[in-house]
Amino acid sequence: MYSDVLLVRHGESEANATGRFASHTWDPHLTPIGKAQALHLATQLHHAPIRYVVTSPLARAQETIAPLAAVHGLKPVILTDLSEVNLGQWDGQQLKVLEQSGLDSYRLWRVDPEKNPPPGGERILAVGQRVLETLTEFLSIHHETGLTVAATHADCVKGACLVIMNADGPATRCMLVPNTGQVLLRHWDNGRWSIVLSPLYFKE
Repeated sequence: MYSDVLLVRHGESEANATGRFASHTWDPHLTPIGKAQALHLATQLHHAPIRYVVTSPLARAQETIAPLAAVHGLKPVILTDLSEVNLGQWDGQQLKVLEQSGLDSYRLWRVDPEKNPPPGGERILAVGQRVLETLTEFLSIHHETGLTVAATHADCVKGACLVIMNADGPATRCMLVPNTGQVLLRHWDNGRWSIVLSPLYFKE
């Protein structure tokens, strides 16, 4: 027996559009493009057998999942540990400024975010572990057939995949999670997680 969870990155946020990091000190909303992406997600998954919708507490994730939840008549459940990676001292800063700063900490983080997390920030595998742990806890309480859709953040998706694959930190730089990008995870009754690469097909 198993339960499926579709991890979804939020739509384009004000932080994405302006090239800024947003972690804990700034909670940007979706841009008009991000809102359109959220509506498209709701259309895309209109006929999916969704039983639960869970979300990061941050505005961009909640706004992304709201149209889908409304289509299915569901109330999103907020899971704090689906929240964005803690970026420490880089929270709110412009990416271009950091790129041009010549800081060794930024250069090394770009190579391996596990060995070289942001100053005062979070390691990528720790992010993935907390995401999987909170989903496991949720599923242990709501163990039913059907699909759970989880709105979260790019590094949360990457981190979860790294943990499942037992991969090293540099592997995250081989992953691209676009806005409203999705990955299907399967949680087995024995506690194991799998990444499902084949697409879901939903009957109308």
